[in-house]
Amino acid sequence: MTTLAEATTPAADGTLVIAPGWRQGRGAFGGLTIAAAIRAIELRVADPRRLVRSVTAELPGPTVVGTARFAVEILRSGSSVTVARAALEQNGDVTTHAVAILAATRDAGDIAWRELAMPQAPDWRTLHEMPWNEQFPEFSRHFAYRIVAGIPFRRDANSTLGWIAAREPGAPRDAAYIAALMDAWFPAVLVRIAAPRPLATIAYTLEIVDGLDGLDPAAPLLYRGTVPVAANGYFLETRELWGSDGRLVALNHQTFAVIR
Repeated sequence: MTTLAEATTPAADGTLVIAPGWRQGRGAFGGLTIAAAIRAIELRVADPRRLVRSVTAELPGPTVVGTARFAVEILRSGSSVTVARAALEQNGDVTTHAVAILAATRDAGDIAWRELAMPQAPDWRTLHEMPWNEQFPEFSRHFAYRIVAGIPFRRDANSTLGWIAAREPGAPRDAAYIAALMDAWFPAVLVRIAAPRPLATIAYTLEIVDGLDGLDPAAPLLYRGTVPVAANGYFLETRELWGSDGRLVALNHQTFAVIR
């Protein structure tokens, strides 16, 4: 099985190969191409002191099985902050576009706190993995899901909670890994409705709060997704990833289109 790291790492010339097995519908799931865009940008910046702090991305169209290529541009690089963008092109179209802010760690004195509380959840070891079936997107075979609350198609609350991990993550576990994991859980809107509907992410914003250093690499991350509003054929979802030690790893905001 191809590892998540292998699937999301472009070649030195920017080439990205989309293999069968990583699709959601016609194209690769968005977390894969966004993660690959992050890695393409990191390769171009080539400064390990500058960590990915924020990523905004748009997904204008599907990236289908085959070869695509990144073009990366440095928009500005100052003494501690670099802003860069990556565009993934396939068959003459841009299919993923991302802008990342990479910045060195700063000493901010007493401006440091964490007031968001980690959701209450049972230890992941006490929960069974959700069994895979043919109704799920093919890429989901690569991830292990342990649902705590919010099962799809139950006409329940507008949120979902559970533990998630890549089955074969590979190395490293970095910003790209976080970006892919954040997009791998099903949209919380599915909990509210009675039957599957085709959906597509059109905008994605990721803010990385803390890295994964020091976390047990065998432990999954706790995921929570909430849809506060749905209107006019679109809905907004807020997502969170938490480490088993209680740290907030990252926040994510996505705009989805409901496809009829």
